[in-house]
Amino acid sequence: MNRPYLIYSLEDDKNIAHIIFLALSKQGYDVKVFENYAEFKQAFSRVKPDMILLDLMLPDATGEDILREIRRDDANDYIQIIIISAKNLTINKIDGLDLGADDYIAKPFDILELISRVNARARRQIKKESSSLRNISYDSASKEYYRNNTVIHFTMSEFKIFDLMFKRKGETITRDEFFNVLWGSEKSYETRILDMHIKEIRKKIGKENSDLIETVYGVGYKLKNE
Repeated sequence: MNRPYLIYSLEDDKNIAHIIFLALSKQGYDVKVFENYAEFKQAFSRVKPDMILLDLMLPDATGEDILREIRRDDANDYIQIIIISAKNLTINKIDGLDLGADDYIAKPFDILELISRVNARARRQIKKESSSLRNISYDSASKEYYRNNTVIHFTMSEFKIFDLMFKRKGETITRDEFFNVLWGSEKSYETRILDMHIKEIRKKIGKENSDLIETVYGVGYKLKNE
């Protein structure tokens, strides 16, 4: 099922937050507004957005710390982050970009410029994520994989494994990398579970594609890039 592009706006100024919400909602985006980090973190743990508009000065956290935390997890690399801040010195912008932001807009900003930058980032992201391999395709809008235009019903763990391989086609993914995506720093897991998931994934992508997943003995797995 297709869904609108999801944007989280973390902004404690209610007037600015309302302007952002109205402007981007009219562009067709699904915009969720948060006034503090606690509310944002709770929502982020349930559903991750495609883009985050991040103020640096918040009542319960600094934007820099939030940015560090998000970028610490490689699984969040696809999320576009645009800083919107009254900190408008060149050094502020450099620091923000160095921490992992994709763009930086200084306050006060022109709403048309904000819309233009958001549109540009969203277009590039959707274009980058939309790809296919043989009869398997990924839809960045629905966040689902398809085989012959039919949804592949992966479990959450299977999706994470296949998604990692698909986005890094041709690269060998180590077992530790898979474990990190599945369980993070948690070490109390059974390593054979990964092999069981791979076996199920091979079944779900079809016999015609089962050879796409190569076992790299003693290291991990990789998805062929044909």
